[in-house]
Amino acid sequence: MNSEFQRIKFTFPVIEKFILMDLNKKIALEDLKFTFTNILKIDLFAKKLTFMINKSFKQIELNSQQSLKGQIALENHKKEQAPIEVIVKFFEEGA
Repeated sequence: MNSEFQRIKFTFPVIEKFILMDLNKKIALEDLKFTFTNILKIDLFAKKLTFMINKSFKQIELNSQQSLKGQIALENHKKEQAPIEVIVKFFEEGA
């Protein structure tokens, strides 16, 4: 696989679905909202997405405004390992 891409498994526990994709490491996680809308056929209008990974029995929240390259929590993850599993949760944005 190209070194600019990372295999990611996005898990959506609320809707009990997941997406496995090769993601460009330069794309901000926040920008995936429209991709998820198109693939999952769900409405994410007025919803904030939070991205988390499990590490040593605790969940670490990723910065959604950064790309995978800038995430400190992912620095120790080996490239040859299985896909990184990212848990995606939805929260209502108040108006």
